[in-house]
Parts: sequence; C-alpha cells; structure tokens
Amino acid sequence: MFRLVLVVAAAAVWTVGSASAQKAPPATVNPPVRVNPPATASPPATRTSATDTRAASDGSPATVKTLAPAGAIKPTGTWNLGTRAGDYIYIAGMRGIDPKTDTLVEGDEARIRQAFLNMKLIAESEGATLRDAVRIVVYTTDMFRFRPLVNKVQAELWGQGPYPPRTIVEVFRLNQDDIVEVEGTFYAKRAALTAKEMALYRDFLQWRARQKPVADSKPQPRPQPAAQRGP
Repeated sequence: MFRLVLVVAAAAVWTVGSASAQKAPPATVNPPVRVNPPATASPPATRTSATDTRAASDGSPATVKTLAPAGAIKPTGTWNLGTRAGDYIYIAGMRGIDPKTDTLVEGDEARIRQAFLNMKLIAESEGATLRDAVRIVVYTTDMFRFRPLVNKVQAELWGQGPYPPRTIVEVFRLNQDDIVEVEGTFYAKRAALTAKEMALYRDFLQWRARQKPVADSKPQPRPQPAAQRGP
C-alpha cells in the first residue's frame, strides 16, 4: 500500500513539472496604430485692396504701353500693333491691309504703300513722324519684283531723305500669301507724366514695397556618402 502511494505521488509531481515547463504562447500584439500628422494650417488669405489691384494691373507708367490707335487695323491673333517703352515706339510688321474694309489692297504698289501708311499711323499716334524712324525692316517674297516698289514708296513718303536704316529680306512666304511686310522702330520723347499717372506710379511703388522678397532658392549641395571601411 505504501508503495502504491509513492507511485501516485511521483506521477503527480511529474505532471505538475511538465505543465510548468511548457511556456504559454505569447499573446499576439497588435501593431501600433499610425497616427496621421496634424494637418498643416493654410496661410491666411491675403486681402488685396483696390489700390493694390489697380497698381498690379496698370503697373508703373514707365513700363511698356500697348498701342491701339483709332483708325488702325485690328490684330487678328496673339499680337498687338505696337508698344511704347520709354522714348521708343516699336511697331509690329504691317501689311497692305485697308483698315476700313480689313482686306488687302489691290495692286502691288498700292498694297506696299498701304503697309507703310499703316506703320505711319501708329507712329504718329505717339507723336513720332517718319523722320523719327530709328530703323525699319522690310520682308518681301520676291526681291527682284518688289524691292524697286519699296524704294519708290519710300521716296514718296520720306522725300529726298535722309532715310532711316533699313534691312530688307526675301522670305519664302508671308501671311495670306502677301508680298511685303514692314516693321519699324521710332523715337518720340515721352511727355511729362500727368497727375493721374503720377498717382498711379506712387500706388505702384507702395504696392511693390509691401511685397515680400522671394526666398533664395539656390540648390543645396548634396551630402557625400560616408567612406566605407574595408574588412
């Protein structure tokens, strides 16, 4: 009997020892919840006063002025008839288009004359004359046929000279298969600023003074990789 009790006790001790030796599997740990960074606050909207809008749109009276005088032809694309920058007037290439009908004038000589007259009208709208031409450029599709006509028209309009510096170039093709196009640069001293222009100029200077300078965006040097040590 005593021997049976010892066997039962030994079996119980072995069972308890085996149970304690087996470790329970670790509990599953959920991955940490990713927290989104706080939203970046948008910069407050900048209020633009009426003065700022006027200064930004009109700009300084000393900047480029677009020309569109009455009686001139109308641009048909992404261009303007001319501009004034300071004391100089720059006129786009003019062709022999009748401003009243918006069609090309018939006849080679008459069309070439009309091209020069279209340029003349724009120059005179800013107080310049043909004598104030600094330089003209003539494009023609046939140097042999149309250069003599250009010379004849210039002699009519400029008289006996002096004539402005001129470059004449033969090209393969002009718009609407035209024969001649002329552009010019003129000098006409700018008149003194009016009281309204002075006020606009002061508004522009004040608007520009309130603008923040753009940060320097020079590219930063790339960091060099660390030297690898040998084995």
